[in-house]
Amino acid sequence: MSDQDFRERVLESLSRIEAQARENNARVEKRLDSLDTRVGTLERDVGWIKGKLEGKQEDISKVLSVLTVCTAVGAAIIALIALIT
Repeated sequence: MSDQDFRERVLESLSRIEAQARENNARVEKRLDSLDTRVGTLERDVGWIKGKLEGKQEDISKVLSVLTVCTAVGAAIIALIALIT
């Protein structure tokens, strides 16, 4: 095998390796784009769930504050009735 044949074989092998590397890079980029899309969707969904939970928490807070006021008013009325009788 001559020196020239060896160089041609090496260059041929390198070009095949380079082509394979390009294909792998393209595949990885495609997967990363897909992953970015999925993460974006996940962030949106988590934000929606968080909003729902915060809304429910606000509703519960309102109910508890109304219940507290009603309890205080009821206690005052009972105290007045007890004072009068």
